[in-house]
Amino acid sequence: MRAFHLLIDDTETRRIDFHAEGPDHAFQIARNENDGVNVTLWEGERLLARMTKTEANVWKLHALG
Repeated sequence: MRAFHLLIDDTETRRIDFHAEGPDHAFQIARNENDGVNVTLWEGERLLARMTKTEANVWKLHALG
């Protein structure tokens, strides 16, 4: 299992650490977050994704960089 973490920026920034076979498990972890929340997905020190929850279980991915 690989180590990942999410940084969830809602009213304050929260970190959620998890182990999974792949980064797609992040969507299961973040599914109950509020609409409009911004999330970054990391594997160690490597940024994998920036995304915003736009509506119930729909995520908009943002360009890295």
